[in-house]
Amino acid sequence: MSRSRLALDAAVQSAGEVLARRGARFEVFARLGQTTVVTRDADGEWRRGATREVGVACRVAVGGRAGFAAAAGSGARAGREAARAALEAMVPDLDPLPPRDALGTAPAPPPAAVIDLEAQESFAREIAARLDRARAGLQLARVRTLGGASTATLATGEGFRARAEASGVVVELLVAPERGPWRHFHFAAREFATLDLDALARRAVDATLLTMAGPSAPHALADVLLAPAVAAPLVVALAQELVRPRDGASAPLRAGRVSRAWRLTDQRAGPEGLLPLPCDGEGMPSADLELIGTGRIGPPHATWADAQRTGAAAGGAVRPSYRHPPATGPANLVVTGAPGTSQARLLERLDNGFYLAVPAGPVRVEPGRLAFALRAAAVAIRRGRPVAAHPLVELRGSIRRLLAGLEAAGDDGEAFSLACAVTTPSLLFRRLGIASLA
Repeated sequence: MSRSRLALDAAVQSAGEVLARRGARFEVFARLGQTTVVTRDADGEWRRGATREVGVACRVAVGGRAGFAAAAGSGARAGREAARAALEAMVPDLDPLPPRDALGTAPAPPPAAVIDLEAQESFAREIAARLDRARAGLQLARVRTLGGASTATLATGEGFRARAEASGVVVELLVAPERGPWRHFHFAAREFATLDLDALARRAVDATLLTMAGPSAPHALADVLLAPAVAAPLVVALAQELVRPRDGASAPLRAGRVSRAWRLTDQRAGPEGLLPLPCDGEGMPSADLELIGTGRIGPPHATWADAQRTGAAAGGAVRPSYRHPPATGPANLVVTGAPGTSQARLLERLDNGFYLAVPAGPVRVEPGRLAFALRAAAVAIRRGRPVAAHPLVELRGSIRRLLAGLEAAGDDGEAFSLACAVTTPSLLFRRLGIASLA
């Protein structure tokens, strides 16, 4: 067993000993995360480094009171500090901990091999070389690769114990054309070996050149085809609204029309998606949580505590880091497209509208109105053919329109690491708003 795992186990054991002496129900969560980074900025200098985050957190419930606290570090000392702080932080509250018989694990694909920093730098240099050799008029302003791996241990005072491991990689490219806005490209996978260097470089070059310059787009309601990179943040925003604990406030969404083209699951145990895990953030066994399918929104999912208040099904907890208690949220989103529906076929079905090729910022959602806005580079399509480029437009609409307006999903799924893992193909929507920002 590695020294890191031994340190995590020592933290869990020491915290459990402190909490058991109080006769409390408790949960101890310890996590070790490591990230390697290789970067080349505009000055041409290569830099590489690594960060490490390790800590332990405790949830405790006794005598009608509950508490949560976390401490950085591993080993017995960190465990004792977290346990004592959780006891001191208790306030009157319901017991938030699931019972032992509700906890468990599910089979999940093993994580990828540990990231080798030398291999990561080699990948970064190779893709940079391909961009440097690209057509005149483009400059690679920045390339950054990240490799991440984590190990987490969850234990309760009732004898449940689980370990979860995850890993993945991200490639980010910032490309500067002679004219127009710089373009940011994001690619994610379980390991670098599964990423096609030539395909990534070609996609960045083609999309940048295609949308480098052009007239302002008209303000209009239009049909739009979203490339996977543009669809991904919208899918995450939609999922967050569907799983957010709302105490019945999500009824308007559930009462509206839902396109039968939607097939969206939180595929927590895999095998698809970027981040499958054997259990959720508080030890419930992982399962496919259907968010949208067969023309309807699936039942809400929640943490154990939220489920007791709202009647939703428990099993939807996420834990962004050891510093956070479990909260309801999406984890490993997968949008399934129709077999054989290529992007070329989707463009034919678009006929007249806009193809949004590259995002140009995060999606913004107005919680009260459930309206969204997302900036992107677009290409005007007429009779299935490109007729004009628009360097910057804003896609506008509502979450209800996203639910009702999906016409088709392609078969070109790509993975992204955003607020959660998401794998989505191109998505064709009817009647969303387009506004020019150029």
